Amino acid sequence: MMQYLVAAKLKSLVGDLTLSNFMMPYWNIEHPPIEADPAQAVYALEDEQRVDMQRVAYLAENRIFDRFEWHGYGQRLEYFPVKEQARALFSRPDLRVPVFDGDAVVCPVRAGEILDARHPGYTVIPVDFYADVIEDLGLRPVFTGQTEDNIYMRALKDRFPRAEIVPHHGILEDFQIIRSASNIVLSISTFAWLAAWLSHAKTIVLPVYGMFNPGLFPGHDLLPLGDDRYHFYRFPPQPAVPLRDLMAVHAAMRGQWQRVDGRELRRR
Repeated sequence: MMQYLVAAKLKSLVGDLTLSNFMMPYWNIEHPPIEADPAQAVYALEDEQRVDMQRVAYLAENRIFDRFEWHGYGQRLEYFPVKEQARALFSRPDLRVPVFDGDAVVCPVRAGEILDARHPGYTVIPVDFYADVIEDLGLRPVFTGQTEDNIYMRALKDRFPRAEIVPHHGILEDFQIIRSASNIVLSISTFAWLAAWLSHAKTIVLPVYGMFNPGLFPGHDLLPLGDDRYHFYRFPPQPAVPLRDLMAVHAAMRGQWQRVDGRELRRR
């Protein structure tokens, strides 16, 4: 979905650009693969996160290259269309899911395969952070997403014995549960991040932690600093650790997060 947002932004700069190999039937998006012509001049975009859009537009408009091939992620807000356009690209009003508004705060859990610490930036949110933020918000917690049994989920349930645990409904349904919430506490997850960004939520708590910290992962930039819905919390630079070490590392981090104003996170 983020790749498609980047492509949509590029297409707005290069009017006759034809998109290829975006097949997302669940969003009614279909741009079939277009095989390369040996006579075409091909430009390969090799950076994983950054796309020089002005250069691509120049090369395309002047017919210096005919085809642009990109295999990156483009997880940077500057490459996305405006939010209203993005919302229109990913619209499924037919989906029916539980809606949590009013006194509820939805906390999507990102766990699953990342619990083996396969990527240093995919860190897991400390239980104590949820406790601090939920107490500050004065809302009832709802946990959804990858809530399968493990020591982390047991710790969450022990801390929040009355919390609602929403079982997995399906990929689109889980996305829509986050997107339709009024209040959200994000996990370190691009899935949850995008659902929240596209939402009409009143409050979105974003931990500046793991890959969400552009100081540690400068290729990424997913901090919507000009969006008043967001509450930012800066975390210590703790990389991901395996599940067996998670609770001890979280205990050592206790209380080290702090809420920061977006202006303190401005980047040059």
